[in-house]
Amino acid sequence: MWSDTTRIGPQLFTGRSYMAKKAKIAQNLFFLLGALALGFMIYKTGIDNILHDIRQTGWWFVLIIGLWVPVYLLNTYSFYIILQDGSEETKNIGFLRLFKLVISGFAINYITPFGLMGGEPYKIIELQSTLGIQRATSSVLLSTMMHFVSHFIFWMVSIPLLLFLVPVLSDVVELGMIVSAATSFFLLVWAYRVYTRGGVDRAMMLGGRLPFIGKSLRAYRRNNQEKIDQMDSLIADLYRNRKKDFVLSLSLEIFTRFFLCLEVIVMMQAVGHPITLGQSVLIESIQSLIGNILFFMPMQMGSREGGIVIVFGILSLPLSYGVFVSLCKRIREIFWTLVGILLIKVKK
Repeated sequence: MWSDTTRIGPQLFTGRSYMAKKAKIAQNLFFLLGALALGFMIYKTGIDNILHDIRQTGWWFVLIIGLWVPVYLLNTYSFYIILQDGSEETKNIGFLRLFKLVISGFAINYITPFGLMGGEPYKIIELQSTLGIQRATSSVLLSTMMHFVSHFIFWMVSIPLLLFLVPVLSDVVELGMIVSAATSFFLLVWAYRVYTRGGVDRAMMLGGRLPFIGKSLRAYRRNNQEKIDQMDSLIADLYRNRKKDFVLSLSLEIFTRFFLCLEVIVMMQAVGHPITLGQSVLIESIQSLIGNILFFMPMQMGSREGGIVIVFGILSLPLSYGVFVSLCKRIREIFWTLVGILLIKVKK
């Protein structure tokens, strides 16, 4: 027995050291990428524009930036609920550690092309030493799915609201509403399938048909089918066996979407042009919809601004205020991206 322990112990220690080394390399790469992207973001926004907007907004900017503290806390609690599956591994994940990962993950997602190319892998890498790769991957994917589904529901709610606030719509806007409603509905159906059956194996199978990476994905699926099945089982477990946790986690994400609408209300209040909650919901909904359609653009350069200008035109609000709101959002994003990038280097 003693001899078995002496053989296994060094192997286990070496494995953990190797994982820690990979996590450290990934941290440094994400930090470097974030620093470069943040500098580019500030350059494109313009320091003069940033300072002018801050002076114009005044102390309201403290509230605008501060609103995102409860947003990140709610996102973290939603993630925390998903992780609490009763296993020994998840008991070692503290709330503050998740809070750090959520802020840094959103910052990395924001600065990388295709949105999820950075933040989700970063969270998986950070959690795999504690949870193992299967549990870390399934938990992060579930958290991401909650975030997606809350967006789909948010968009579907805003469609009838648009009809109520703007009775007369152009043909283009009506067509966009129909397409958005149909797309959101089919995405919700797809999400339900993932929640009930998992989706890793299906994603790997579809990815195997892609050029360049298809061959590698097929080989990985062939050699790791048991691990893939385990991840799918962990994903489906939340909906099948922990429905209260599922409902609570999703409800927190949906509430967060509506809570975020306060940001536009505060911004418009800062320039003396108050708007209603319904108008702010439409502004947030349409600009996020356009931003997600153009998900391949890093930092959503141009897509968010375009979405805000479009919805301000639909609501007959002065377009100059739309430019102001988009710039305020950009400055707030710069602040929280900086915080998220710095948190990557925080070990505890």
